[in-house]
Amino acid sequence: MKDFITLSEGSGGKEMKELIKSFKFSFRGDWNNFDNDSATVDIGNNQLLVFTTDSFIVDPVFFPGGDIGHLAFCGTVNDLAVMGAIPLGLSLGLVIEEGFSKSELRKILDSINRISTKTQIPIVTGDTKVMEKGKLDKIAINTSGVGIINKNELLDKEINIGDKIIISGGLGEHAVALLSKRFDYETSIITDSKPLVEEIQAIKNQIKIAKDITRGGLASNLNEICEKNKIGMLLNEEKIPAKNEVRKVVEMLGINLYELACEGRFVCVVSVENAPRVEGKLKEFNNYASTIGEIIKDDKVIIQTILGKRILPDPTGRIVPRIC
Repeated sequence: MKDFITLSEGSGGKEMKELIKSFKFSFRGDWNNFDNDSATVDIGNNQLLVFTTDSFIVDPVFFPGGDIGHLAFCGTVNDLAVMGAIPLGLSLGLVIEEGFSKSELRKILDSINRISTKTQIPIVTGDTKVMEKGKLDKIAINTSGVGIINKNELLDKEINIGDKIIISGGLGEHAVALLSKRFDYETSIITDSKPLVEEIQAIKNQIKIAKDITRGGLASNLNEICEKNKIGMLLNEEKIPAKNEVRKVVEMLGINLYELACEGRFVCVVSVENAPRVEGKLKEFNNYASTIGEIIKDDKVIIQTILGKRILPDPTGRIVPRIC
């Protein structure tokens, strides 16, 4: 391993996972689920406290349909939501570059306040630091969150061969919206960033696991599920949803749709019996929701295309840096 950090180690793919695996902590107390989106601890009465944290270094900080504040709130809420938890509250940590516009800071905080009020998930504590000009690129935000769930509702259930894989909406909208500001192209696409609590609560008793599609995209999610559960997946490429404009931009930029971050989409694994009901319910939230494949006896993610089968590997390299 090289003795310095590279951008690829923060992009959500293979290198980042290897870096995280190298972190060794000898004391974990009574906490569990360290390899999930949130950790859990038993608090009695058949309940678990669920805890997560995330940091956001988005470039640019404002983009079509959203901003770094809205993104930070939704990203942390969604890490709780995909565990099946009801979020109780979030912290807000700001690291601001000297010279950053106070009016832009107010816009970011107003954005957080609006989504907090709308979802009734409060910001309950926080911290603010300022760094010298040139030592930080505008602003970084850390948000941590806690939630609660009954033990038997935790979305970390056994996966079986034949189970179906369902995605909650079209891929790539957050990335395409954000990159439109970075590369200065016109698009009607806005970020898909939104809280997923309502959607997941509507189906959580019918699904086995869920993962929000963030850094590393769908490819990272699916490979992570396969590695953890020692199973494989067979996907039908024609069933994987994305808006036509997203597909055109992805082709124009030469980037991989399956590796792009979303901030309001999740993928879940469902029994054969529950799959039609889950897909139908998710279509009430987003008409692009689709059953995209099934669990098979293998150790890889395989995509069936019109030309044949190919492997969808865990992303590697820089992918798209500073997108969330």
